[in-house]
Amino acid sequence: MICTNCFNADYQTATTELKVTVNGEPHLLRDLPCETCPACGEITFTHEQGLEIDKQRVALEFGLKPLLAPEQLKTVRRVLNMKLDEICDLLQIGRNTYGRWERGEVAITPSMNLLVHTFIEKFPDAKVNLIPSERVAAISKVNSSLLEQYLSFGEYIREVISATKLLPDLVCASLEIEPVTLTRIENNDFAPEQISPDVTARIVQFFGLTLDNLKRLLNATLTIVSMKNSATVVHARSTSYNAKGAAAQSRSVNMMLEKLAQKRGESAQQKLVSDDYLAKVQAALDALPQTGGAR
Repeated sequence: MICTNCFNADYQTATTELKVTVNGEPHLLRDLPCETCPACGEITFTHEQGLEIDKQRVALEFGLKPLLAPEQLKTVRRVLNMKLDEICDLLQIGRNTYGRWERGEVAITPSMNLLVHTFIEKFPDAKVNLIPSERVAAISKVNSSLLEQYLSFGEYIREVISATKLLPDLVCASLEIEPVTLTRIENNDFAPEQISPDVTARIVQFFGLTLDNLKRLLNATLTIVSMKNSATVVHARSTSYNAKGAAAQSRSVNMMLEKLAQKRGESAQQKLVSDDYLAKVQAALDALPQTGGAR
């Protein structure tokens, strides 16, 4: 076939390289069959050669998308507040099929896994709760501004969860704590050294904190805890008969004290978290499986 660029020679079959972008990441496809003009160097691809390029692109897509576990597939619906019928209608798949994936009766196929991943990509709230790399990126972005502020340990955790749209129960599952414990930590109901070093270490890893970040947050919490006893006396007369009401009252007290502590700033700190406690947190952190997060 004559070259359609210079019309001076026939194309000859050769191989070439091609840069492609998959999920925003550049990749180099090597040794691709192509047709090259020996006269002008023009490169073109036949229909069959173009299909080979498409196959390699799809293979990259499959390889870059980890198979979604049953719990992740359940979480997709929870985050998007969808019934099984609704998500199946959108994905154009059978209700029984998705249900079997969720129950772990069969593994999701690579092609359907790619379809669900593509669906998830359209919803930022779903991505941050389902894809660890997205969660780490979202937390890191929030950290860049939050850690510049004077915040307590509990208020920091509450702000990150709110800003990133993380599901609290998924955070609890990652930290291996009960929801009531997370709420109490957020409300600074525990003095810092009353929190197990193992739990604190998991929090440090999950939220990508350094030990210096942690020390500053815990010192701010100590200031709030030292102020809290006198402040709660004022609120003791309020009527609150259940755990939910008590948690709301504790949050109200904590938020007022947080504002007061922020006005006073670090100069008002009288107590500091002990080096012994921080050393225990560091030891617990060293014992955790490494996930690639900041420390």
